[in-house]
Amino acid sequence: MKYLIITIISLLFSSITFAQDNTVRFALWGGNEDINHWIDTYVSSELKNKHDILLERVPLSDTQDAIQKLIRDKRFGRENGSIDLLWLNGENFKAMKDNDLTWKPFLYELENSKYIDLKNPTIANDFGIEHLGYEAPWGSAQMVFIYDSAKVTNPPETLDQLTNWIKENPGKFIYPAPPDFTGSAFIRQSLANILGKEAYDNLINNFSVNRLEQELPKLWSWLKEIEPYLYQEGRFYPESISKLHQNFSDGTVWMTMDYYPSTAQRMIDKGIFPKTAKTLVLKEGALANTHYVTIPFNASHKENAKTVVDFLLGIDAQASKLNSDNWGDFSVLDMSKLSPQDAEKLQSVDLGEATLSLEILNNAKVQEFPAEHISMIEEEWKSNIIQR
Repeated sequence: MKYLIITIISLLFSSITFAQDNTVRFALWGGNEDINHWIDTYVSSELKNKHDILLERVPLSDTQDAIQKLIRDKRFGRENGSIDLLWLNGENFKAMKDNDLTWKPFLYELENSKYIDLKNPTIANDFGIEHLGYEAPWGSAQMVFIYDSAKVTNPPETLDQLTNWIKENPGKFIYPAPPDFTGSAFIRQSLANILGKEAYDNLINNFSVNRLEQELPKLWSWLKEIEPYLYQEGRFYPESISKLHQNFSDGTVWMTMDYYPSTAQRMIDKGIFPKTAKTLVLKEGALANTHYVTIPFNASHKENAKTVVDFLLGIDAQASKLNSDNWGDFSVLDMSKLSPQDAEKLQSVDLGEATLSLEILNNAKVQEFPAEHISMIEEEWKSNIIQR
């Protein structure tokens, strides 16, 4: 079975031999149909019309599949790779960095990079890893809670209030089981909220495993405290955020969560969430991060891939991506660096009533964990919450 899977993955990328010179194969997670549609329609048509580039989306169920493919390419000296552009997170970028799988610091060669605050820590660092231009930011995200305002008339504003709300409404709250991305983010954010901003920032900025191990018992204590009041008393944790969204949609739970602040409005517009859905962030802060794309060391169409990234950083693409009808992904452009006309393009995008204002979101931002220690927290969660 192992060899069958490797063969299937290899076949997925094998058509590169026959790709045209103006083709760019963009490998990215394929689990969100809104993102897929935006890439396949708006992005593809604009690149074809403006740059005569044929964009081919390569859907991934797990970005690790692409990383492993690149590792094998490196090992066997394959110079004409099948991935020209890759959307990845901090953990996967670390794997690429550790295995020397990136091309060069192409970010600084992009025309539109001048509209980004490259010194901003949330942009210069990818989950605690300084990327040094070997990948390019193209969107930002932030953790929010989503609640049904028809049922939750006094939404919690602090972690203590959330704790009380969970206890007062047994069975109406649950979070996805790590390593689901959002479930993992929830427990990391909960630790940040428990510690408070100053102590949490001090932990991240002066990080050590010993210090983390000293703080983690506070997280497990809180999660154990709320567990008897969770959906099914914590005997079942949804395996994915989509499962939790479904539970929220059918009224099984009254609160869900997401790492995209515009998800509630997008789901309302699609008729999945009730029109009374709203979003909130706790006063103790909400995890925020930037997501990136990179060009592998053996990309067959590196210059065209650069052109694609520069397009994605352009004001038109960033404004289109921000629209919740398309994706609802927030921009990485610095408003102070844009012309008044371009700034207006972003500001005029209707985020919808369910989406928090940019001011509230910006004020709540909390920096992310170092990527290399996230798996440790996820394993500790299993040991302390599931297997005890």
